[in-house]
Amino acid sequence: MLSYQYYILIGTPIIAIESGYVEALGWNQYGGWRIGIRSFDKKRYYYYAHLRQNFPYSKQLKEGSVVTAGDVIGYMGHTGYSSRENVNNIKTTHLHWGLQLIFDESQKDSNNEIWVDCYQLTRFLYKNRCETQKEESTKEWHRIYQMEDPAVEEYKRGILSQHGLMR
Repeated sequence: MLSYQYYILIGTPIIAIESGYVEALGWNQYGGWRIGIRSFDKKRYYYYAHLRQNFPYSKQLKEGSVVTAGDVIGYMGHTGYSSRENVNNIKTTHLHWGLQLIFDESQKDSNNEIWVDCYQLTRFLYKNRCETQKEESTKEWHRIYQMEDPAVEEYKRGILSQHGLMR
């Protein structure tokens, strides 16, 4: 997996790169607290790892949650490299993130995975960061400017209709 590590303060907000749904959330022996977000068309998978101990991601997130590009999804940390949950076994606080392309579902978690070199994308995103602010009562961070993504609404309508919840 190609990934890049950027060194920053514990608790720095982590922003969703693309709208999608949470496919994986929780502890991983190597990645520590981590979030995996799949694009709505299921062709891209974003992996964010080594999140903060004790409060790794936004409280409302769970597997299946829909996120919009620019949403605060988690917080910088240095968890991982432990079979025990919630352990800081990495010396430097950083975000490990990766982008996997998935053209066929059999590529996911196989020897045929395609990971993108994200260096140039990371530089672009750094220059175009989403502004956030901290809510003192909850200690959570949220985006300042809301964004409407037609793909989010279309995805939600499809899920509701699939479960017979649309009128």
